[in-house]
Amino acid sequence: MKWPNHLNAKRILFCSIIVFVLVHLIYINLPPCSIHVWRQCNTLAVAQNFYEEDLNILEPRIDRRFESDGITGTAFPIYEWLLAIIYKITGVHYWVHRLFSLIITITATVFAFLFLKNITSNTIAASIATSLLLWTPELFYHSINAIPDILALCTGFIGLYYYSKKDRDNFSSILSFLFLTISGLIKIQYLMIGVFLLVDFIKSKNKYRKTIKEDLLIISAGFFCLAVVYSWYNYSLHLIEQSNLRDFGIEIRSASNLQAALATLRKNLISDFPELVFGFANTLVIIIGCYASFSKKSNRYLIQFSALLFIYCVYHFLELRQMDVHHYYMIPIYFAIIALLYNGIEFLFKKGRYALILIVLIVQPALACIRIIPARWGKSDLGISQSFSDQSKLEKLKSFIPYNAKVIAGPDESGCIYLYFLHKKGFGYERENQLTETKEGKLLIENYIDRGATYLVTTNASDVKNDILAQYFEKAIQFNEFYIIKLKK
Repeated sequence: MKWPNHLNAKRILFCSIIVFVLVHLIYINLPPCSIHVWRQCNTLAVAQNFYEEDLNILEPRIDRRFESDGITGTAFPIYEWLLAIIYKITGVHYWVHRLFSLIITITATVFAFLFLKNITSNTIAASIATSLLLWTPELFYHSINAIPDILALCTGFIGLYYYSKKDRDNFSSILSFLFLTISGLIKIQYLMIGVFLLVDFIKSKNKYRKTIKEDLLIISAGFFCLAVVYSWYNYSLHLIEQSNLRDFGIEIRSASNLQAALATLRKNLISDFPELVFGFANTLVIIIGCYASFSKKSNRYLIQFSALLFIYCVYHFLELRQMDVHHYYMIPIYFAIIALLYNGIEFLFKKGRYALILIVLIVQPALACIRIIPARWGKSDLGISQSFSDQSKLEKLKSFIPYNAKVIAGPDESGCIYLYFLHKKGFGYERENQLTETKEGKLLIENYIDRGATYLVTTNASDVKNDILAQYFEKAIQFNEFYIIKLKK
């Protein structure tokens, strides 16, 4: 079989992106839902608060703010801030954040291709590898979700593109470190991209001479990047301690013990990576790419990508508690894996296995759709309350509560989902009977009332029927699965 002449690099990537966009447009009006809905709601709450309260990017605000102004530390909220600016034009709608995320994902894909094109010779293989990366199930799912990680992925690939340009000048070098800085600000783990740049910089000293001025520019830009990212996270930790609002954890979350670590690693290797993070078809290409990478007589970027993969592994081990269920924490591995996808496709090209390449190009998107759509978007239970998933019911529910009322919402383990959908600020509780526990010498519900809570919104019937809590109720309304209770002052 010969490679079809009409399937050139541009057409392959363009067609892949078009199909990707069309599939996602079907679900563009969905509310935040399914797995990691709490992260989507927290992101959207910060964006909405920028839009409604204050656009100061240095003061991100959350909904579970108790009696405070809600300002707390987060990763650098540029995704949320940009979304808030878009809200100023469009208003707040679900399709806005989903379309914004989709555009970011497509931009990341284009720059991933341009990056590969800079460092490789086979543009068709680069196009196919990028298309396969686009259809990884984890990226397929999060590409229309409100999570900042996709913007970090995008800016990371833009930074790699500018650094890897064959005719890179000082301006391109500055741009590469600027985007690296933004990527690290959005999520600090994305600074690992800098390892690629560092190794490439060291290797280049053995191949051609650079002027001292060029060296100083690269070194200065690298230190500037680290200083800016460190300064932000230091400031962010200060905000957290100052407000004591800890919805966003800026910390290393390692496995609690060796047994838990081994169980998580086993699950990651056997299930998470091949099924979700890569996809089964991609996993086959990656295995072939591993073989091809070390069988080549010369591979200019082998050391750079190997160093990047090593640093990812260190990061993965350090954050093992997150890797158990938070698969989007694994997205940084795409910076290294794209090289293996390319090497695998290029190897199959050289061997004339064109039919296998075309099969993978068809099967990987199909597998991504099969894995994600029925389980996360295509069923009646979206992983949120029915009153949240139906916009008319949600608007009716919100109408029972005064706009500026401070509410107690729960039981909501996330502390943010109920408050975001209700479009309210205030207090949360995580479990049944928690409101009858004692805090500072008072029942938790009394403590919250003293701090300004005027309504309780709950889905827990036993809390409503609790005689201890009932003494604080003035009147109650039931709407679907929710109880809306006006509290006594």
